[in-house]
Amino acid sequence: MEMARKREAEESRLLQEFHEMIDYNMKEMQQCLVAAGKLFCNYEKNQRAGRGAREVVESVILKECVGCQERNSCRFTVEDKDRLGQMMEEQGGLSIANFRSCHTCQKAQDFVEEANRIYERELFVKSMEQGARQMRQMVGRQYIEAGQMLGEFSGGQFHSSEENKRLYMKILKGFSRGNLKVREIYFYENQERGKQIYLYLKKRKGKEIPARQAAAMLSQVVQRKMEVLPGQKKMIGHKYEMFGFAPAAKFHVLGGVLSVPYQEGSPNGDSFSMDHMGKKRFVSMISDGMGTGEAAREESRRAIEILEELLGAGIQENQAIRMWQSMFSFWTEKERYATLDYFQLDLFAGVGTFLKIGACPCFLKRKGKAEIIETESLPVGFSENGELPFYRKKLESEDLVLQISDGVIDALGEDAPERIRTYMEEIHAIRPQAFAEQLFHKIEKAPGYEKTDDMTILALGIWDRY
Repeated sequence: MEMARKREAEESRLLQEFHEMIDYNMKEMQQCLVAAGKLFCNYEKNQRAGRGAREVVESVILKECVGCQERNSCRFTVEDKDRLGQMMEEQGGLSIANFRSCHTCQKAQDFVEEANRIYERELFVKSMEQGARQMRQMVGRQYIEAGQMLGEFSGGQFHSSEENKRLYMKILKGFSRGNLKVREIYFYENQERGKQIYLYLKKRKGKEIPARQAAAMLSQVVQRKMEVLPGQKKMIGHKYEMFGFAPAAKFHVLGGVLSVPYQEGSPNGDSFSMDHMGKKRFVSMISDGMGTGEAAREESRRAIEILEELLGAGIQENQAIRMWQSMFSFWTEKERYATLDYFQLDLFAGVGTFLKIGACPCFLKRKGKAEIIETESLPVGFSENGELPFYRKKLESEDLVLQISDGVIDALGEDAPERIRTYMEEIHAIRPQAFAEQLFHKIEKAPGYEKTDDMTILALGIWDRY
């Protein structure tokens, strides 16, 4: 008995030292992350002011008018410069007709070409600098958020909340009736997997048991399915060790797709993606490139791949979309773009997130009834700094989400959304792939159907895992 008490006291001392060491290192890391984040966010050195359209006009005047024989009789007034600068800003450039409406000059062609060349270069440089600033601020905010999270954890906020206090006592009581002894419990709010629970435990007596049995016991106590975190020991022995558990995803998604090019045998200008992004998110996207064919496919494919990389790195959708839009600034092709139809499902909470950038509506079928999900659609190339218009909706098991490209809407005419909604209610297929194929068959046979663009249909079936 005396030996057991000494062992318990030594274990308590070692655990306290462990707590102090972790707390010290976390506070140091927190200070470093927050300081680095503030540097990123506040960095404004050597910011290039750039030239506006009015300054561009003056630069061209200096270049083109020096040495001109008519410069004494052909002078630009302040009003001429202001009018030309205003038209350039409004239209993104000047035409010869614009120039002649303000001024008469024998070198109108040379003047307009030089002005447009300089202005395009200024816009390109300005857009790159703006994109770099946005990315720098996003990185800074990520650092600050990570530092704040470490501070909350080291300060005991996650452990000492009222909810966690109640859960702490509930777990101790639940495990006291079993063959596992719990010495300490820690809680950690992980953005990717929800509330993680760490148990410092050991086997009371008898043979070692699998860690999954502890997960089953914990699931009964918290009344939610929990699973063992990866990379841990598989068996629980007779010495205290730390084991981590996380909620299991409640939902899973099955997808079906049908994608048809405008001209048979030619590349499809639409690109799509359906995949898990980490443990928590399922993301589905359609991007429609400008026009049809190979060039459109390259634009849409690049848009999808960039956003996949950002989301796959664990960046939240709001910041990922902002960074994705900023990257368009670095694309050199003028007047090319790709739309985005974005859907994300939180596999734990069942909340669907929708975002449209130049894309058409999507649809939801629930218990035999279909509805049109009308959301605000941002224009392609948007530059607003406010909140993105995400639309969120709680989804249920056996719901079916339908995403389509503009080509499907265009093929059916003005009442296309309502006709698609009706077709969805007429289809009784449960498997998403069969649903997409039957819907396309109905669209092809519809009165007035005319294919004018590439067409893509994504059907997503949502089900409970347990």
